[in-house]
Amino acid sequence: MNTLLRHLGRRIARKDEGISLIEILVAMMIFAIIAVGAGYGIVTSLYLSNDARSREVATNLAAQEIDLARSAGDVFSVLDRDSTVVQNGTTFSVHRATAWETSTGADGNCGSGGGQLRYRHINVTVGWDSMRASTPLVRADSALAPGSRINDPTLGTILVSVLTAGGGGAGGVSISAVPNAVPNGAQTLSVAPPATDAQGCSYLLKVKPGTYNVSASRPNYVDKNQATTPVKTVGVAAGTAASVSFAYDLAGTLTAHYATNVTTGTTLLPSDLYTTWRSNYAAYTPLNASVATTQTFRLHPFASGYQVFAGIYVAPTSIIPATPATQGCVSVDPAAWTTPAADGAIGTAAVSVATLPGGAASVNVPLGVFTITGLAGQYLRAVSQPEGAVPGDPGCALGTTYTFGPLPVGATAQLGLPFGSFALFSGVTSGAQIVPVVAASVTVQTRGSAGAVLTLDPRRVVTP
Repeated sequence: MNTLLRHLGRRIARKDEGISLIEILVAMMIFAIIAVGAGYGIVTSLYLSNDARSREVATNLAAQEIDLARSAGDVFSVLDRDSTVVQNGTTFSVHRATAWETSTGADGNCGSGGGQLRYRHINVTVGWDSMRASTPLVRADSALAPGSRINDPTLGTILVSVLTAGGGGAGGVSISAVPNAVPNGAQTLSVAPPATDAQGCSYLLKVKPGTYNVSASRPNYVDKNQATTPVKTVGVAAGTAASVSFAYDLAGTLTAHYATNVTTGTTLLPSDLYTTWRSNYAAYTPLNASVATTQTFRLHPFASGYQVFAGIYVAPTSIIPATPATQGCVSVDPAAWTTPAADGAIGTAAVSVATLPGGAASVNVPLGVFTITGLAGQYLRAVSQPEGAVPGDPGCALGTTYTFGPLPVGATAQLGLPFGSFALFSGVTSGAQIVPVVAASVTVQTRGSAGAVLTLDPRRVVTP
């Protein structure tokens, strides 16, 4: 009996040995593949179901936004806007974009496409935070016509657009339009134009055909030409619309510190020093308010900022043969000194500074500094010299003058000028500086030379 039992036990054991570890792993892998596929299918189904519900909600929100725009009592009050709505734990982003369509078929902000205003085009897009990348936004479009007639075939329209430095609409800007001084049929408006809306638009409807001076104004704002109250002249004909645009924003405060490249002594500035603020748009060269070595300027807040250097900069033109007027005045710009000096020194770009609208920033403005002896109480005149006065100087062919005086009592006076070459003249009274200053009385504190012509050189050795 015992022998029989042992035999049966061995047979059962041999049958159990038939299930190997590899077979178990293969079975588990097959099960995992099936489980992952089933799980992915369930998740995808749930995701698509949720996406469909969200799209349905987004469609309703888009329709509500269109209805809201249509319920506005004034078509001019319907503007771009963004809002968010949370429903069932999902956040929906609603964006409304508006633009006027004109009689020319163009579609643009403030009716900038030209032609008379016809209707307001409204486009609404809605998205949500859990939408898939491949899922398109929900969109809805409509047209909103004015509730009353805004055009007259015998009258015209002036469309005004005011944009900030960043390209957005400048709201709250006062607009005025008056007939141009030249008789042209224009008449004083019976109703003052509205201030710009949130998109920077103002609409002057049913104006008498003619030429008007349109201006924009708002405290502490300046345009890209640095005008506090910019004015543009525009002509409007019967049955047409004319567009006027301004780049106008809250001024930035820029403080310039002069002659900081010399740390000894007190540097005197000329009474007629100009400072060049060069942007990507143009060079602006205002007269300094005083002879103080610290000056404050309120300028248009260009995002790219300004290159700053002392002196009157006038770009040369390509007219041949060249004249002093076409050669310009470029020596004040350090970057214009492109010819290396004997020691390898070369001109480098002027310092740059930028500020946000309403912001503030400071900048150090280097000068050519020199001392002069024996002229206490007298007046000094420096006259710029043209190209070729000294090797490497690009010159200032306009004969720009800078004046000092009366010079302080004392053996020596320390003076600062824009970079370049100058002939110096002295006199005992203002306006009578005709006596050439001898070279022996002049010593250059910065880079340069003093001879028959004083040269103040901005070039420097650039180390790698």
